[in-house]
Amino acid sequence: MQTGMRMSCLMLVCLLQSGTLMAQTLQAQRLQYEVTEAGQTPYLSRMLVTAQMMRIDQGGETADFILFDRGKRIIYSIDSEERSILVIQPKPSNQPDVRLPDIEVLAKDAGEAPLVAGRKAQRWALQVNGQPCQEAMVLPEMMAMSVAAQGEYLGLLAEQHKISLSGIPMAYRDACADAIQVYEPNALLEKGLPLRLWDVNGNQQALTDYAESESVDAGLFALPEAFTRKPMPQ
Repeated sequence: MQTGMRMSCLMLVCLLQSGTLMAQTLQAQRLQYEVTEAGQTPYLSRMLVTAQMMRIDQGGETADFILFDRGKRIIYSIDSEERSILVIQPKPSNQPDVRLPDIEVLAKDAGEAPLVAGRKAQRWALQVNGQPCQEAMVLPEMMAMSVAAQGEYLGLLAEQHKISLSGIPMAYRDACADAIQVYEPNALLEKGLPLRLWDVNGNQQALTDYAESESVDAGLFALPEAFTRKPMPQ
């Protein structure tokens, strides 16, 4: 009788432990890019995406990361050295745009683009005021949740950029940067998952790995509780 009770208790403990482990993980899409900013050393940028959240970091359980709450439309930027969280939640602006740049998205020959997941990549170019600005090789209908999350994230950042740039005269602003960061942040992303992205200033990024679904630690999507929260100026 005692042996049976011990076995039952052991099985119960194992089941509880298994349930706890399952609760600590969730399924996410993963994108991994090599990013090169003009004149700088390349670095890794990883995106983990769920239906509710997106985390951007440099791989592993890095102390500094960005967390985007898709439902609440809030971006959190975590700085481990300062033990702070910058909270980006721009208020909608009713101020009309003036002197909008002329933005066009043009299809280009993809050449000998290889097949990826059975699909052929497409090449698109962003042209601003008749001048080349940015190009991308994209894969249509691929990693739809991650593409949507990136679009929401860039759209929210565009709202913040618009607020931040509102006091700068148009004569001192760059039309290409405005197009990418403020007016049409998703122009090329709307064409598909970026495999390569580059601009006329030498900035580029290239997809090096991806996973349509993998188990990740749920704690990666949690904010440090002891950190000070600082709202982004509006």
